[in-house]
Amino acid sequence: MLRAYKIGHLFGVDVNVHPTFGLVLVWAVWQWGFSDSRGLGPFILGILLVSLIFASVLLHELGHCAMAQQFGIRVLDITLWPFGGVARIEQMPARPRNEFMIALAGPATNLAIAVALIPVVLLTGVIAGRDALFSTSDPLGAMTPATLVTYLALINIFIMVFNLLPAFPVDGGRMLRAALSRSIERERATSIAVAAGLVFAVLFVIVGVWQRNVAIVILGLFVFFAAQAEARVERVTSAMRRLRVGQYALWDMGGVSPTEPLTYALRGGPRDMAVTEHGQVIGMLWRSHLLDGLAGGVAGRIVSDVMDRSVYVADIDDSIYDVQQQMNRMNRWAVPVTEGGRYRGIFTADRFVHLHRQIAPGVLGNTSISGEWREAITDTWSSWKHARRR
Repeated sequence: MLRAYKIGHLFGVDVNVHPTFGLVLVWAVWQWGFSDSRGLGPFILGILLVSLIFASVLLHELGHCAMAQQFGIRVLDITLWPFGGVARIEQMPARPRNEFMIALAGPATNLAIAVALIPVVLLTGVIAGRDALFSTSDPLGAMTPATLVTYLALINIFIMVFNLLPAFPVDGGRMLRAALSRSIERERATSIAVAAGLVFAVLFVIVGVWQRNVAIVILGLFVFFAAQAEARVERVTSAMRRLRVGQYALWDMGGVSPTEPLTYALRGGPRDMAVTEHGQVIGMLWRSHLLDGLAGGVAGRIVSDVMDRSVYVADIDDSIYDVQQQMNRMNRWAVPVTEGGRYRGIFTADRFVHLHRQIAPGVLGNTSISGEWREAITDTWSSWKHARRR
């Protein structure tokens, strides 16, 4: 699978470009550089128009980023594709209103660009005449400074209108989901928005075939597959939100005391361990720190000498999704799990990956989790409860 490449860093966000974006540049070079030998002037203006469209799409995504950051949500990166861009945020906001505002910020940015360009377009039309704004015989070929500004304004309006369609995964679909989430479950709202997206995708394909326009057909296929992919991700996320971390934590016999020798922590082999005192978690002993500590000599060294005191502790009733997000933010590959403040076990990144792999196929098959995995988890949870009662 082709990998996007980083081209810059703006306002704390990495900006990536997918290799398929190069198809746009190839088309631009052909359109204004070789087709009918249009000359150097139209070629330069054509490439400039493509660059300004590129900038408009980037500003659209930065609009999403700025609004997300206003709500305290971290933006991971922006990736630009031939048919638009994608701003990856750490997690969608829990409040539908916040999600609505984040989705709206992108089209609002394009509207602002178009509004800023309209006075220039109108002034050019008054001075040079309406014919200077458009070329009816060769719309893209006879590129002039006046037509460049006109096309840029129209393209920003098109980007705004397209993204306001109530169809997942474009911004209008996310706004529709946010509005529906006020009265129905988020997963059901996502299904409705995705269904609308699939309807629009089919319409795009039909219109593209009818008009013999390959670009519209490709756009419809892009919306179709993107909507399905987003729906799968949302169903997996919803399943993760329903599952409690206590069901999947590895049962432990109490962790390791901070006063124990490092050699004692090696029992059963080196691994990440919770450091506890009177049943309370006070830190983590990471496998890498343990091995580094042993490499420097073990004489007189105890667990507290190498333990990590900046520990994140999860409760057994926390959702798998929330715990995994927190692990990502803190760059932790294991977290201790407590019940009523007392240490019960440890949840690792490996457990999450294994669980995710088990859930994803079930989601695709309209089943939240496979039968074998459900039975194993039920047995583990029952054993845990029985051990606690003893």
